Amino acid sequence: MLTDWNYWISSLHPNELLLILSPILLLDAPRYTLGSAAVWICDLISQCVGWLTGRSDATVFDHVPDVCVIIAGLNEADSLGRTLESLDGTYPKMHTVIVDDGSTDGMSEIANVFARHRDDVTVVTMPQRGGKSSALNAALPYTTAEILVCVDSDSHLGENAIWEAVQPFKNPRVAAVSGAVLVRNPFASMATWLQALEYMRCIFIGRMLTCRLGILGIVSGAFGAYRRRAVIEIGAWDVGPGEDGDLTLRLRKAGHEVVFAPYAQCFTTPVPRWQQLTKQRRRWEWAVITLEMRKHLDMANPFHADFRFRNLLMLADRWMYGCVLQYCFLAYVIWQLFHVHENTFYQYALYYALYIVFEFVQLLLLLYYSQDRGIVLKLAPALPLMPFYYLYMRIVSLWAITEELVYRRSYMDDFVPPHVRRVTWHW
Repeated sequence: MLTDWNYWISSLHPNELLLILSPILLLDAPRYTLGSAAVWICDLISQCVGWLTGRSDATVFDHVPDVCVIIAGLNEADSLGRTLESLDGTYPKMHTVIVDDGSTDGMSEIANVFARHRDDVTVVTMPQRGGKSSALNAALPYTTAEILVCVDSDSHLGENAIWEAVQPFKNPRVAAVSGAVLVRNPFASMATWLQALEYMRCIFIGRMLTCRLGILGIVSGAFGAYRRRAVIEIGAWDVGPGEDGDLTLRLRKAGHEVVFAPYAQCFTTPVPRWQQLTKQRRRWEWAVITLEMRKHLDMANPFHADFRFRNLLMLADRWMYGCVLQYCFLAYVIWQLFHVHENTFYQYALYYALYIVFEFVQLLLLLYYSQDRGIVLKLAPALPLMPFYYLYMRIVSLWAITEELVYRRSYMDDFVPPHVRRVTWHW
């Protein structure tokens, strides 16, 4: 079979081969691979210049602003203790506000035990659930810190995570810093294993690229830092789906910069089952339509007072890869179903082989940038499965954006409680 495949490829004219390979552009692997390779080349050149000139690239933690860590959660009694332990004593000028968003599992009791005899910890217990945006906003009256650091209650921070996250705020134009969210239990199931590789590729490496291009449009809700003054000026967190992406876009719209700190790392527990993963990713993909094609569409209007070209590029990137190419991919698959030929299998084998090459290049880049190369190597055996995983994610994305376009599905989701959803504007 391999001989036949090689014979088929060698029999193709270069123009025919290019035409056959063109559908691979409908996927995001070439974008991530080529973009990440460009980032690596720039960094390698910078390091060589630094070595020749004697310049040191060692990280210096010389910016020490007051920090308030906000942990907002619902029924997170089992995981909250580990999160608090990962924060304890990691930064000198830190106050922690824990917001229990109407939990019924004793989350407040866990928080109060931790806060006992600690003047730098405040526990806020909401009388009823209001949603994550409401819980985050409830923490603001309890702090005057310059920097707000939001951490999910089911996550824990890596070494020096807060130090790394606050350094970019030396630049007064920076209003938000995205941390790198990674998987802390990658081998719990095949789903978590594949997610671990995906997080490294799309968040750790992918956001390096979008940050360098100035088009980073998301600060993960699991771990992100914000300049408090900027958050207050734009009205803090808005109620509705995708509160992390919404706040980021509003900060960009107000003229602030959003950057990525790759070594400000947070380790989160991914969903272990495929059904849970599907539900989670549908929720994430709804934001492409709700936020970037409806609520914040004015960011693409050149006649708007707050128009910025980089914001237009950010939206164009999301529209193209988050929506347009999704439907182009669907159209291509449907067309292929009606044009099956004797070499169709070899054609898809070629796509698979090329995708594996893209993934392998990104694996090498992960080994270059990662602070824990051991875990990258342990994850590597799952690489041959990644094309199938991303195909599955593509199907979920198509489902999500279609239902959001047609039904505004995000406003029926239980992520925001019903009494809040009913009074929220449906973009």
